[in-house]
Amino acid sequence: MMKRLLSDRYGNSTVELAIIMPVLVLLTCMAGDVAMAFKAKIGLQRAAERTAQLAAAGGYTNDTTDTSKAYNNLAADAAAAAGVPTGNVTVTPTLLCDATVQTASPEVPCPDGQQTKRYVAISISGTYTPMFAKLAPGSRWSSQGIALTGSASVRLQ
Repeated sequence: MMKRLLSDRYGNSTVELAIIMPVLVLLTCMAGDVAMAFKAKIGLQRAAERTAQLAAAGGYTNDTTDTSKAYNNLAADAAAAAGVPTGNVTVTPTLLCDATVQTASPEVPCPDGQQTKRYVAISISGTYTPMFAKLAPGSRWSSQGIALTGSASVRLQ
């Protein structure tokens, strides 16, 4: 009887499938997790680009008394669009006078006769925690997630 059971080939494919199926399921779930991470990255990028379009359309507060407050509404808008805290958004205005970056104050106009270029750069940072982060509790993914950044810049003048 034992000889007959050992020579019987019925069910071999079922056993092989049972061995390989967990690996296939894990690979499928990991592919879904990578896709969700890309979706989160694209969301940050789209929010930064939307904010750059708002800046180009004149939707920024040009407070010349305090340059740190000049683009506060852009930061708030970018944070709301990306679903992150306002502290995760950096808005950097830049003024170039004849291709020289003016670091003192980007709101002060260039001297007469110089070519003026004004830019604003928006950077939004966020994190994505993978679905399976709890399976590796000691890893940095489980505690901090994966850092993502979306950025855009636009010339205003």
